[in-house]
This record gives sequence, C-alpha cells and structure tokens, in this order.
Amino acid sequence: MTNVSNTVNLSSDEYQKFWLGLWDNKITKWDKGDVSPALRELISEKKWQLPAGKGLVPGCGRGYDAMFLASPTLHMTGADISPIAVETANKLRDDKQIPASLVEFKELDFFNFSVPEGKYQVAYDYTFFCALHPSMRASWGKRYGEIISPGGHLIALMFPLDKTPEERALGPPFLLSEDEYHKVLDDNFELIHIDPKCKTHSDRAGLEVITVWRRK
Repeated sequence: MTNVSNTVNLSSDEYQKFWLGLWDNKITKWDKGDVSPALRELISEKKWQLPAGKGLVPGCGRGYDAMFLASPTLHMTGADISPIAVETANKLRDDKQIPASLVEFKELDFFNFSVPEGKYQVAYDYTFFCALHPSMRASWGKRYGEIISPGGHLIALMFPLDKTPEERALGPPFLLSEDEYHKVLDDNFELIHIDPKCKTHSDRAGLEVITVWRRK
C-alpha cells in the first residue's frame, strides 16, 4: 500500500484507490468510535437550530455523525466511496435500531452524484476536507455550493489546524487553516458561527475549531 507520505504525488484515481485500500485493509486510525465532541456540544448543549429537510455527511465512514444528526425533521444521508464503510454504517444503524427512514448510507462519489430535488439543507464535514488532496480543495467548495440550498447550513469541523514541523508537508490529513476554508467557501457561503474553544477528542485538543457556514 502507498505510504501516507507519498500521497501528495498521486493522481486523483490513484488517491481514490489509496482510500479504498485503507478500508480494505482495516486501517481506519481516524475513526474515534463516536460522534465528535464538538458536534455533540453544538447540537445537544448549545442547541444550534438546523434547517429542516435533507442532510449529507460525505466521507461518513461508520456513520456516527449522520446517525446523530438524523431526526424526524432532518433525513440524513451518509456517503462514502468505500462499500465496506457503507456496509459497516448500515449494520451499526440497524444494531442501534435507528430507522432507515431517518438515515441512510450510500456508496457515492461526493464530486459526481445526482443531487436530490430541493438539494440539501444541512451538510457536515469532518476529516473529509483534510483527507482530500490539496489540489481538490477548490472543487470541494464549489461542490458544496452546488448541493446546499440557499439558507442551508454547512457545519465544518476544521482539522488539523496544526502539525509538527516534520509532518506539515505530509498527508492525509493535510494541514489546514481557517483561511483555506474562506478561500473556497466565501463565494457561496457566509461564516455565521465559529468556536475556537469547542470540545474535542483529547488527542486533538487545540487542533479543531467548529464552524457553521450559511449558503447565500
């Protein structure tokens, strides 16, 4: 398998195969086994009001966040390019006895799938933007502008915002900054919430900031 330090020079097709290979080989070190503390804090403790309708979590992995966000007023879709991830998420949902009418998991390419009528009103992005090759960042921002309806919310948990000097040029995850998000989102989105002191996983303290962007 390709070493993480070598992914910078991969083509887009090779990079996709790299991610599929991680799932195939059960290398999912990014998986924390639960909803991100920052998202739980935003929704459950700070009572952030999300628009009703449809929601999307790209790069959903095992689906914790999509299941957490799902409600009778917000139907969630978790999307991943890995069939293993989708199968695992569906099983976990069934084990938790969460109705499929509230959340579904699909094998989808974020950059190339049919957007449902009415688009999405909510999206959550965490360990997805940082997993993309830096050359794909502009396409990431453009795609969110295409699939989220006006007034819709994009929750972006920015990570990682720092790395050791030895790791700064390596990825995934690739080093990010708030400015990197503004560069690709400001044409279509307005930043309406940012919390630099959000709750985080213990080993990611100081590396995460949760934000909410509203589609113009």
